[in-house]
Amino acid sequence: MSILRRIGTLGRGATAAAVFGLALVAAPAAQAETDYTFSVSVDFTGPFADIMPNWHSAHRAMVDYWNDTTGKELGVKVNMAVNDMRYDASVVAKNWPGILASEHPIMHIGMGSPDLLSLMKRLPRDQVPMIMGTAMVGLVWKPEGWHFSFRPTYSHEFAALLDHLQTELGEDRALRIGTVSTQGRAGYEDQVNGIVQLTKMYPDRFEIAGHEWVADHPVSITNEIRRMLEAKPDAIVIGATTTQVIATVRALEELGAADVTVVTASQNGLDVVGNSIGLEALEGDYSVFSFAPSMEPGLPALEVYNKYHTGAGKWDLGAAQSAAQMLLALRTLEGAVAAVGAENVTGQAMYDSLMASNFTTDMMLGLTSDLDFDNTAPFPHGQGDHRQGRGDCACI
Repeated sequence: MSILRRIGTLGRGATAAAVFGLALVAAPAAQAETDYTFSVSVDFTGPFADIMPNWHSAHRAMVDYWNDTTGKELGVKVNMAVNDMRYDASVVAKNWPGILASEHPIMHIGMGSPDLLSLMKRLPRDQVPMIMGTAMVGLVWKPEGWHFSFRPTYSHEFAALLDHLQTELGEDRALRIGTVSTQGRAGYEDQVNGIVQLTKMYPDRFEIAGHEWVADHPVSITNEIRRMLEAKPDAIVIGATTTQVIATVRALEELGAADVTVVTASQNGLDVVGNSIGLEALEGDYSVFSFAPSMEPGLPALEVYNKYHTGAGKWDLGAAQSAAQMLLALRTLEGAVAAVGAENVTGQAMYDSLMASNFTTDMMLGLTSDLDFDNTAPFPHGQGDHRQGRGDCACI
């Protein structure tokens, strides 16, 4: 059975006619334009440099789309202050005071756990909300925060797929789960700890088949995978880097164990890995995430991307998630303008808008189900929209 037919997708489609007229607030053409800045974390020189051209291309496309449509109607323009944080918490912490002083952002577009760990305690004081494109990290699952994602934790996402895989075993036993990750990076370790907690909560359904801690960019991990195979894993979960996924797939092939299922996160999804080793090498494997896949037919976000994309990068799974991230920030700005006026938006107004708004799937160009936030958790909660279709995700 092919990858594309085996794996379900999440997200609601929106009509193409709705794509270019999604202003939350109808407003007459403004006489003067008010500029606001979103600060943006990227990683062109660290562990995610390989996916960053595509990732950041969607940031640019969504901002250009919004400025050309809704922004013009509101008399508002969004500028991006882009900072290469190298996926390093110390770099984020070092750069943040200068960003605040020179750019005066009303929203920060974060990239991963370094942004969360460095900024989550500062954001309420600095009155700058932050939206992530990655899944949330359990370490920062706190109420009353100013850090948000449209996705739950990686552990939630993995658990949804692992639940499905266990029911498909055809045997009355626990699913044996191995992990490959990097030790010393809090966000990566948190993913593994979440899977361990899952096995503790449901020991009759899940058990650990081994943990292998490897470098961010290993050349070969055949010896590590050979050791893990002694416990006969059914699935190996890899939530860190694309290089680790490639090394794992190659090791399984070399050891004659390609039937072991590989499970990846969105940033190292099947289409991203397939660009390097071919999709045929990933037959029966999964990537897991809680947004519509980049391959979904008729996705309005892709129409917008194709019209407004310029520069380096192309549409893929990473671009889809960063597009959703930026759209959420832009729709939040629409709500803030409606509440306080085009010339009076502050970080506090952005936070208030995020709390007050219901972000529909049409507003999100089909990338997510409806989103509704409150101050109890850094991600929305409720019933998702499950649909079978094309794509490369199994998601909640």
